[in-house]
Amino acid sequence: MLEAQLEELKERVSQRKWGTEVTMADMPNGGKLIRVVGIPLTGWNRPLANVLFVAPPGYPGAMPDCFWVEEAGLRLANGGTPQNTNDANPIPGDGQTRSTTWFSWHVQSWNPNRDSLTSFFHSIMDRLRPAR
Repeated sequence: MLEAQLEELKERVSQRKWGTEVTMADMPNGGKLIRVVGIPLTGWNRPLANVLFVAPPGYPGAMPDCFWVEEAGLRLANGGTPQNTNDANPIPGDGQTRSTTWFSWHVQSWNPNRDSLTSFFHSIMDRLRPAR
């Protein structure tokens, strides 16, 4: 099921030109780390970002929560710090040291029979556009 959802996400990202590559990697805690490379940004201090989010152990019964942008220091174009972010929150269960900006971003409802990696990624795009 997860592989099919990954393929759906890859197709959506390609169709909407939301990035150039989507990958999934196993995490030491049993979760999966999804990485979307080359997301175009407007209103931020850089034109592209790589986004990471976690399909936790127990997914899809356990919903994804929060996301990270690779390379700490993602800021608004005016230099301001984005709402509900920081550069010091690591990806739980990752087992690697990464430089990231963490977004405390939570979906309001999750139905494992309806929602998917793609619907969660849509919520990430809703957070990044517009920049705030």
